[in-house]
Amino acid sequence: MNPVTSQQRASEAPVHSDSEERHNVQELHAPILREQAEPRDGFEPIPSWLTLVFAAIVFWGGYYLASYNGGFRSSVYDEQRIGAETSAVETAKPADPLVLGKRLYTANCVACHQPGGLGVSGQFPPLADSEWVIGEPAVLNRILLQGLQGPLSVKGQSYNGNMPAFSARLNDDQLAAVLSYIRQEWGNAADPILPSSVADIRKATSQRSTPWVAEELKASASAPVATEQP
Repeated sequence: MNPVTSQQRASEAPVHSDSEERHNVQELHAPILREQAEPRDGFEPIPSWLTLVFAAIVFWGGYYLASYNGGFRSSVYDEQRIGAETSAVETAKPADPLVLGKRLYTANCVACHQPGGLGVSGQFPPLADSEWVIGEPAVLNRILLQGLQGPLSVKGQSYNGNMPAFSARLNDDQLAAVLSYIRQEWGNAADPILPSSVADIRKATSQRSTPWVAEELKASASAPVATEQP
């Protein structure tokens, strides 16, 4: 009997192809894969702490907007305003005439008469301690309503220029405010002027279309005009 060599036994062993090997491995793992849960995406719950944080941010944002909205007015930025009721009350509050007068002076007069009311020597007369400003109110009313032209002496110094008219640019309240401001600023201590004073002079001079001259104003100094009592 011939001995069987190891080479012969190896040649007689069954041969499995690669495809059969892979098929068997898949069948072996199939039961294990069936036991695992199907993968899902997007079904995980949101953590409770994240929900609370988000709710707190939304609550704080709503409270801040409700408390500091400035009445939702585009012309107002004041983060201390609370609600529209406060806005309505503040709107109804009358403006201080002297504050209004200063604003109007800055917008219309400061270029010539300067912030300190001293004017420009030889060109624009001063308003501080001016006899024309602290003198008869009717004269000052006429100057602002119809303007002034020609020679003028202020505090002993001569000027010769033109003062524009403001009757068409400012109403009675505005003119009274700026007149009262210059009569009480820079050391001046004259009485303030009521809007009714301006209205009376405006009506009395409504037909005039030319600026005043100094001599005419001196002649009109005796005209009555109402002033506020101190």
